[in-house]
Amino acid sequence: MNQERIRKLERVSRELVTNFIFEELEDSELTFWIISVTWVKISSDLSYLDIYVSSLLNCNILAKTLAKHNYAIQAKFNKILNIRKLPRIRYRYDDSWAVWQEVCEIINKVT
Repeated sequence: MNQERIRKLERVSRELVTNFIFEELEDSELTFWIISVTWVKISSDLSYLDIYVSSLLNCNILAKTLAKHNYAIQAKFNKILNIRKLPRIRYRYDDSWAVWQEVCEIINKVT
C-alpha cells in the first residue's frame, strides 16, 4: 500500500480513537485528567495499528483501559473504514512527556 494512503488511514484512525475517548470513555477526565493520542502508526502490510497515548494521571493503566474497550473501538473502525484488511489495534503508552519533563528538571538543577 502506498505511503499516502497509509498516512490518510493513520489520520482517520487518530480521529476515531480521539472521538471514542471523549465520547464513550466514562469518567476519563477524573481518572486520567488529560488524555492525548500522541502518535498513530500503521504497519505497511496493514496488520497492526499502534496507537500511542499519554495522560497526566494514572498513565500506567491508560493503555490497559483502552485495550478493555478495544471491541467497541474496533466496531467503529469496521463501520467507518472501507478497506479489505482491518489492522489489529494495539495501545502503547507514550512516555516521551515523562522523559521531556525529566530533562527539564535536570536542566533547571544545573542552571
